[in-house]
Amino acid sequence: MNLRRFSLCTTVLALAALVIVPTGCAADDDEDEASATTTSALQAQSQDGVLDGVLDTEGTLAPEPEAAAKRIVESPVRGLHPAGCATKTREGNVVTLKLDKCTGPFGRVVLEGSLVATFSRASANDLHVDIVAANGTTANGRQFTYAARADVRFEGTQRSVTYHGASSGTTKRGKSFSRQTDLAIVADVATHCAQIDGTSNGTVGRYDINLTIEGFKGCRDACPTAGLARATVDGPLVKNASVEVTFDGSEKAHVKIQARKTRERDIALDCQAGEAAE
Repeated sequence: MNLRRFSLCTTVLALAALVIVPTGCAADDDEDEASATTTSALQAQSQDGVLDGVLDTEGTLAPEPEAAAKRIVESPVRGLHPAGCATKTREGNVVTLKLDKCTGPFGRVVLEGSLVATFSRASANDLHVDIVAANGTTANGRQFTYAARADVRFEGTQRSVTYHGASSGTTKRGKSFSRQTDLAIVADVATHCAQIDGTSNGTVGRYDINLTIEGFKGCRDACPTAGLARATVDGPLVKNASVEVTFDGSEKAHVKIQARKTRERDIALDCQAGEAAE
């Protein structure tokens, strides 16, 4: 059950960079790079099986930590390029995802190093996952830190997830960035549907770039049925610019960009592939 929960969320997160374009600041792409770096890290820890594999696990109770780790290692790697750049190994309840010059869905960031996921079980219904970037992990050749924790509660066919992640690093132009992401996800392995709410707040240099996701609902191989994602940018040259994406169950998402002027448009969705297209 790949609900594309995180791929859709992180794609919207990267839309924060679009806010910069209408302001005349496109020459400085630090914000774009920072968004893409965080996106790539989230892509690595979700699409490549760390959380998706857990949510796919059958049964009404949380699996044993070693069984969960085994499931993750057996899950295919998706979303990172080129093929074969990411490999997974397991030692007991610990999974290591090695990244060898991997790029994410937008091709802007090259990741090298490792992400390490450690599984534990708090109760018969609760699985806990700690994820951390190993020392020496880099994004475009610069030090990159990433750490996250997720708690998954198993109740029948329903999986309730709370996710908290933080990343930091330096852009190619030497500006520091940091980001904190908090998500609440409810997924059902029988219906292959999920609901997502959450925030992702961060800074790049002197700019604040924040994202809110409200009431996002979607099922596998179908267009999102509801939800609002709003990204805002505020800084010396960009004052409270925003991009807002609304899903209503149709095959189009409505996008509203507010910067020096307001622009609105509809974007067609390739819902089978889980990607947005012009």
